[in-house]
Amino acid sequence: MKKITLFLSIMLLFSCKQEPKQQEVLTEDPQKDVASDKKTESEVVDKDITNNSSNDNLLGFYVGSFNATDYDSDDIYMKKGSYHNKINISVDAIKNDSLFGHSVVAGNSRLFKGTFDKETLQAFVSEPGNDKYDGVFEFTFDPKKKIIKGIWLANDKNLAVPKRKYNLNLRVYKYDPNLNLHDYEYDSNIPLYDSQDERDTGSKMEAIDDDLIRKLNASTQTLTNQDIENLNKGELEVLRNLIYARHGYSFKNRKMRYFFDTQIDWYIPVSTDIRSQLTNLEKKNIDLIKRYEQHAERYYDYFGR
Repeated sequence: MKKITLFLSIMLLFSCKQEPKQQEVLTEDPQKDVASDKKTESEVVDKDITNNSSNDNLLGFYVGSFNATDYDSDDIYMKKGSYHNKINISVDAIKNDSLFGHSVVAGNSRLFKGTFDKETLQAFVSEPGNDKYDGVFEFTFDPKKKIIKGIWLANDKNLAVPKRKYNLNLRVYKYDPNLNLHDYEYDSNIPLYDSQDERDTGSKMEAIDDDLIRKLNASTQTLTNQDIENLNKGELEVLRNLIYARHGYSFKNRKMRYFFDTQIDWYIPVSTDIRSQLTNLEKKNIDLIKRYEQHAERYYDYFGR
Protein backbone atom coordinates (compact mmCIF):
# COMPACT_ATOMS: atom_id res chain seq x y z
CA MET A 1 0.00 0.00 0.00
CA LYS A 2 1.27 3.42 -0.86
CA LYS A 3 1.86 5.70 2.08
CA ILE A 4 1.16 9.41 1.93
CA THR A 5 1.89 11.90 4.67
CA LEU A 6 -0.12 14.70 6.18
CA PHE A 7 1.47 17.42 8.29
CA LEU A 8 -0.14 17.71 11.69
CA SER A 9 -0.19 21.49 11.81
CA ILE A 10 0.27 24.32 9.42
CA MET A 11 2.23 27.50 9.78
CA LEU A 12 2.63 28.59 6.18
CA LEU A 13 -1.00 28.32 5.16
CA PHE A 14 -2.60 29.48 1.94
CA SER A 15 -4.82 32.49 2.51
CA CYS A 16 -5.06 36.15 1.86
CA LYS A 17 -6.74 36.19 5.27
CA GLN A 18 -3.46 35.19 6.91
CA GLU A 19 -4.86 34.67 10.37
CA PRO A 20 -8.29 33.42 11.34
CA LYS A 21 -10.48 35.72 13.34
CA GLN A 22 -10.93 33.09 16.03
CA GLN A 23 -9.03 30.17 17.54
CA GLU A 24 -8.82 27.37 15.04
CA VAL A 25 -9.61 23.85 16.14
CA LEU A 26 -7.49 20.88 15.16
CA THR A 27 -10.41 18.99 13.68
CA GLU A 28 -12.62 20.63 11.11
CA ASP A 29 -16.32 20.69 11.98
CA PRO A 30 -18.40 22.74 9.54
CA GLN A 31 -21.52 21.89 11.49
CA LYS A 32 -20.04 23.77 14.45
CA ASP A 33 -17.51 26.24 13.06
CA VAL A 34 -19.91 28.02 10.73
CA ALA A 35 -22.76 28.33 13.17
CA SER A 36 -22.42 32.12 13.18
CA ASP A 37 -21.87 32.51 9.44
CA LYS A 38 -24.33 34.63 7.53
CA LYS A 39 -25.21 34.33 3.88
CA THR A 40 -22.03 35.48 2.24
CA GLU A 41 -21.94 33.63 -1.05
CA SER A 42 -23.49 34.33 -4.43
CA GLU A 43 -27.06 34.27 -3.15
CA VAL A 44 -26.54 37.69 -1.55
CA VAL A 45 -25.76 39.39 -4.86
CA ASP A 46 -28.45 41.97 -5.54
CA LYS A 47 -31.40 40.34 -7.22
CA ASP A 48 -32.06 43.36 -9.43
CA ILE A 49 -28.70 42.99 -11.21
CA THR A 50 -29.38 41.88 -14.77
CA ASN A 51 -26.55 40.20 -16.63
CA ASN A 52 -25.48 41.53 -19.98
CA SER A 53 -26.09 38.41 -22.09
CA SER A 54 -23.04 39.12 -24.26
CA ASN A 55 -20.87 38.60 -21.20
CA ASP A 56 -22.52 35.43 -19.91
CA ASN A 57 -19.52 33.39 -21.07
CA LEU A 58 -17.36 35.25 -18.55
CA LEU A 59 -19.45 34.31 -15.53
CA GLY A 60 -18.58 31.45 -13.21
CA PHE A 61 -15.99 30.10 -10.77
CA TYR A 62 -12.33 30.86 -11.47
CA VAL A 63 -10.19 28.57 -9.33
CA GLY A 64 -6.50 28.18 -8.67
CA SER A 65 -3.54 29.17 -6.52
CA PHE A 66 -3.47 32.54 -4.76
CA ASN A 67 0.25 33.28 -4.49
CA ALA A 68 2.19 35.69 -2.33
CA THR A 69 4.37 38.22 -4.11
CA ASP A 70 6.60 41.07 -2.89
CA TYR A 71 6.83 39.53 0.56
CA ASP A 72 9.34 39.20 3.38
CA SER A 73 9.82 35.56 4.46
CA ASP A 74 10.56 36.46 8.06
CA ASP A 75 7.51 38.69 8.16
CA ILE A 76 5.29 35.88 6.85
CA TYR A 77 6.64 33.53 9.49
CA MET A 78 6.29 35.94 12.41
CA LYS A 79 2.77 36.97 11.41
CA LYS A 80 1.70 33.39 10.58
CA GLY A 81 1.06 34.31 6.98
CA SER A 82 0.81 32.08 3.94
CA TYR A 83 2.58 31.76 0.64
CA HIS A 84 -0.33 30.38 -1.36
CA ASN A 85 -3.85 29.07 -1.04
CA LYS A 86 -6.58 27.82 -3.35
CA ILE A 87 -9.03 30.62 -4.15
CA ASN A 88 -12.34 30.73 -5.96
CA ILE A 89 -13.10 34.09 -7.58
CA SER A 90 -16.74 33.88 -8.53
CA VAL A 91 -17.90 36.31 -11.22
CA ASP A 92 -21.63 36.44 -10.51
CA ALA A 93 -22.94 39.25 -12.73
CA ILE A 94 -21.84 41.80 -15.29
CA LYS A 95 -24.03 44.74 -16.21
CA ASN A 96 -22.70 47.31 -18.65
CA ASP A 97 -19.47 48.56 -17.08
CA SER A 98 -20.04 47.04 -13.63
CA LEU A 99 -18.96 43.63 -12.32
CA PHE A 100 -20.25 41.85 -9.21
CA GLY A 101 -18.98 38.71 -7.50
CA HIS A 102 -17.43 37.15 -4.42
CA SER A 103 -14.27 35.36 -3.38
CA VAL A 104 -13.99 32.17 -1.35
CA VAL A 105 -10.67 31.36 0.28
CA ALA A 106 -9.42 29.94 3.59
CA GLY A 107 -12.82 29.68 5.20
CA ASN A 108 -13.83 33.20 4.24
CA SER A 109 -16.25 34.55 1.65
CA ARG A 110 -16.22 38.23 0.69
CA LEU A 111 -18.39 40.11 -1.78
CA PHE A 112 -16.77 42.46 -4.28
CA LYS A 113 -17.90 44.88 -6.95
CA GLY A 114 -16.32 47.36 -9.31
CA THR A 115 -15.77 48.37 -12.91
CA PHE A 116 -15.52 46.28 -16.06
CA ASP A 117 -14.01 47.40 -19.37
CA LYS A 118 -15.71 45.69 -22.31
CA GLU A 119 -12.88 46.47 -24.70
CA THR A 120 -9.92 45.27 -22.65
CA LEU A 121 -11.93 42.77 -20.54
CA GLN A 122 -10.29 44.17 -17.43
CA ALA A 123 -11.99 44.32 -14.04
CA PHE A 124 -11.14 46.43 -11.00
CA VAL A 125 -13.20 45.35 -8.00
CA SER A 126 -13.10 46.02 -4.27
CA GLU A 127 -14.11 44.05 -1.23
CA PRO A 128 -16.32 45.94 1.28
CA GLY A 129 -13.41 47.27 3.33
CA ASN A 130 -14.85 46.54 6.77
CA ASP A 131 -12.59 43.55 7.34
CA LYS A 132 -8.88 43.72 8.17
CA TYR A 133 -8.08 41.39 5.28
CA ASP A 134 -10.12 43.11 2.57
CA GLY A 135 -8.47 44.41 -0.55
CA VAL A 136 -8.77 45.08 -4.26
CA PHE A 137 -8.74 42.59 -7.14
CA GLU A 138 -7.43 43.58 -10.55
CA PHE A 139 -7.79 40.97 -13.28
CA THR A 140 -8.16 40.44 -17.01
CA PHE A 141 -10.33 37.82 -18.73
CA ASP A 142 -9.04 35.54 -21.47
CA PRO A 143 -12.25 33.98 -22.88
CA LYS A 144 -10.43 31.65 -25.27
CA LYS A 145 -8.29 30.12 -22.54
CA LYS A 146 -11.13 30.47 -19.99
CA ILE A 147 -8.90 32.08 -17.39
CA ILE A 148 -8.51 35.27 -15.43
CA LYS A 149 -5.13 36.63 -14.47
CA GLY A 150 -4.30 39.44 -12.10
CA ILE A 151 -3.27 40.69 -8.68
CA TRP A 152 -4.82 41.34 -5.29
CA LEU A 153 -3.73 44.32 -3.17
CA ALA A 154 -4.50 44.46 0.54
CA ASN A 155 -6.00 47.60 1.99
CA ASP A 156 -3.78 47.08 5.03
CA LYS A 157 -0.17 47.24 3.83
CA ASN A 158 1.06 45.88 7.17
CA LEU A 159 -0.33 42.41 6.52
CA ALA A 160 2.16 39.57 6.24
CA VAL A 161 1.34 39.41 2.52
CA PRO A 162 -0.02 42.71 1.16
CA LYS A 163 0.07 41.59 -2.48
CA ARG A 164 -0.84 38.38 -4.29
CA LYS A 165 -1.04 37.18 -7.87
CA TYR A 166 -3.17 34.51 -9.51
CA ASN A 167 -3.87 32.77 -12.80
CA LEU A 168 -7.21 30.99 -12.40
CA ASN A 169 -9.09 28.54 -14.58
CA LEU A 170 -12.84 28.60 -15.17
CA ARG A 171 -14.24 25.59 -13.33
CA VAL A 172 -17.69 24.07 -12.93
CA TYR A 173 -18.70 22.84 -9.52
CA LYS A 174 -21.18 20.01 -9.09
CA TYR A 175 -21.64 17.89 -6.02
CA ASP A 176 -20.54 14.34 -6.74
CA PRO A 177 -20.73 11.86 -3.83
CA ASN A 178 -18.42 9.45 -5.67
CA LEU A 179 -15.37 11.73 -5.61
CA ASN A 180 -12.56 10.28 -3.55
CA LEU A 181 -8.79 10.24 -3.17
CA HIS A 182 -6.78 9.59 -6.29
CA ASP A 183 -3.17 8.84 -7.10
CA TYR A 184 -0.85 11.77 -6.57
CA GLU A 185 2.64 12.56 -5.36
CA TYR A 186 2.65 14.27 -1.99
CA ASP A 187 5.34 16.94 -1.73
CA SER A 188 6.92 16.25 1.65
CA ASN A 189 9.68 18.78 1.04
CA ILE A 190 7.53 21.76 2.00
CA PRO A 191 8.19 22.39 5.70
CA LEU A 192 5.14 23.66 7.56
CA TYR A 193 5.45 24.50 11.22
CA ASP A 194 3.12 25.39 14.06
CA SER A 195 5.71 26.77 16.46
CA GLN A 196 9.30 27.96 16.66
CA ASP A 197 10.25 24.71 18.45
CA GLU A 198 8.98 22.63 15.54
CA ARG A 199 10.74 24.94 13.11
CA ASP A 200 14.01 24.37 14.95
CA THR A 201 13.71 20.63 15.48
CA GLY A 202 11.79 19.48 12.43
CA SER A 203 8.13 19.07 11.55
CA LYS A 204 5.97 16.21 12.74
CA MET A 205 3.69 14.54 10.26
CA GLU A 206 1.22 11.71 10.42
CA ALA A 207 1.34 8.67 8.14
CA ILE A 208 -1.86 8.00 6.23
CA ASP A 209 -2.63 4.92 4.19
CA ASP A 210 -4.68 6.34 1.33
CA ASP A 211 -5.45 2.85 0.01
CA LEU A 212 -7.46 2.20 3.17
CA ILE A 213 -9.37 5.46 2.81
CA ARG A 214 -9.95 4.89 -0.90
CA LYS A 215 -11.92 1.73 -0.12
CA LEU A 216 -14.36 3.74 1.97
CA ASN A 217 -16.76 6.51 0.98
CA ALA A 218 -18.71 8.21 3.75
CA SER A 219 -20.98 9.90 1.19
CA THR A 220 -22.22 6.73 -0.51
CA GLN A 221 -22.01 3.86 1.97
CA THR A 222 -23.13 3.28 5.53
CA LEU A 223 -19.95 2.91 7.55
CA THR A 224 -19.71 0.38 10.36
CA ASN A 225 -17.50 0.14 13.41
CA GLN A 226 -15.53 -2.59 11.66
CA ASP A 227 -14.87 -0.30 8.68
CA ILE A 228 -13.08 2.38 10.66
CA GLU A 229 -11.94 0.89 13.96
CA ASN A 230 -8.40 0.30 12.69
CA LEU A 231 -7.90 3.73 11.12
CA ASN A 232 -5.60 6.18 12.86
CA LYS A 233 -6.69 9.71 13.74
CA GLY A 234 -5.32 11.26 10.56
CA GLU A 235 -7.07 8.73 8.36
CA LEU A 236 -10.35 9.28 10.21
CA GLU A 237 -9.99 13.03 9.82
CA VAL A 238 -9.40 12.82 6.08
CA LEU A 239 -12.26 10.35 5.63
CA ARG A 240 -14.68 12.70 7.40
CA ASN A 241 -13.46 15.85 5.72
CA LEU A 242 -13.80 14.28 2.29
CA ILE A 243 -17.55 14.65 2.90
CA TYR A 244 -17.18 18.39 3.40
CA ALA A 245 -14.79 18.74 0.46
CA ARG A 246 -17.30 17.10 -1.91
CA HIS A 247 -19.76 19.81 -0.93
CA GLY A 248 -17.21 22.53 -1.65
CA TYR A 249 -16.63 23.56 1.95
CA SER A 250 -13.91 26.19 2.36
CA PHE A 251 -11.81 24.91 5.25
CA LYS A 252 -10.90 27.08 8.20
CA ASN A 253 -8.77 24.32 9.69
CA ARG A 254 -5.23 24.85 8.40
CA LYS A 255 -4.22 21.22 8.14
CA MET A 256 -7.30 20.20 6.16
CA ARG A 257 -7.10 23.31 4.02
CA TYR A 258 -3.52 22.53 3.09
CA PHE A 259 -4.33 18.93 2.28
CA PHE A 260 -7.34 19.60 0.05
CA ASP A 261 -6.00 22.80 -1.53
CA THR A 262 -2.78 21.19 -2.71
CA GLN A 263 -3.49 17.49 -3.09
CA ILE A 264 -7.04 17.09 -4.37
CA ASP A 265 -7.52 18.37 -7.93
CA TRP A 266 -11.29 18.07 -7.96
CA TYR A 267 -11.73 20.13 -4.79
CA ILE A 268 -13.27 23.58 -5.32
CA PRO A 269 -14.02 25.87 -2.35
CA VAL A 270 -17.49 27.27 -2.96
CA SER A 271 -19.06 27.94 0.44
CA THR A 272 -18.38 28.58 4.11
CA ASP A 273 -21.60 26.88 5.21
CA ILE A 274 -22.60 23.48 3.80
CA ARG A 275 -24.70 22.22 6.71
CA SER A 276 -27.93 22.25 4.74
CA GLN A 277 -26.30 20.27 1.92
CA LEU A 278 -25.30 17.24 3.98
CA THR A 279 -27.34 14.10 3.37
CA ASN A 280 -28.76 12.01 6.19
CA LEU A 281 -26.26 9.27 5.34
CA GLU A 282 -23.36 11.72 5.56
CA LYS A 283 -24.56 13.08 8.90
CA LYS A 284 -24.80 9.57 10.29
CA ASN A 285 -21.29 8.71 9.12
CA ILE A 286 -19.89 12.00 10.44
CA ASP A 287 -21.21 11.20 13.91
CA LEU A 288 -19.67 7.73 13.81
CA ILE A 289 -16.26 8.93 12.59
CA LYS A 290 -16.10 11.74 15.14
CA ARG A 291 -16.68 9.30 17.99
CA TYR A 292 -13.65 7.31 16.85
CA GLU A 293 -11.58 10.46 16.29
CA GLN A 294 -12.07 11.49 19.90
CA HIS A 295 -10.41 8.32 21.13
CA ALA A 296 -8.00 7.44 18.33
CA GLU A 297 -4.33 7.28 19.15
CA ARG A 298 -2.14 9.52 17.02
CA TYR A 299 0.77 8.03 15.19
CA TYR A 300 3.62 10.26 14.17
CA ASP A 301 6.54 10.03 11.85
CA TYR A 302 9.37 12.53 12.19
CA PHE A 303 10.60 14.54 9.25
CA GLY A 304 13.90 16.27 8.80
CA ARG A 305 15.87 14.43 11.51
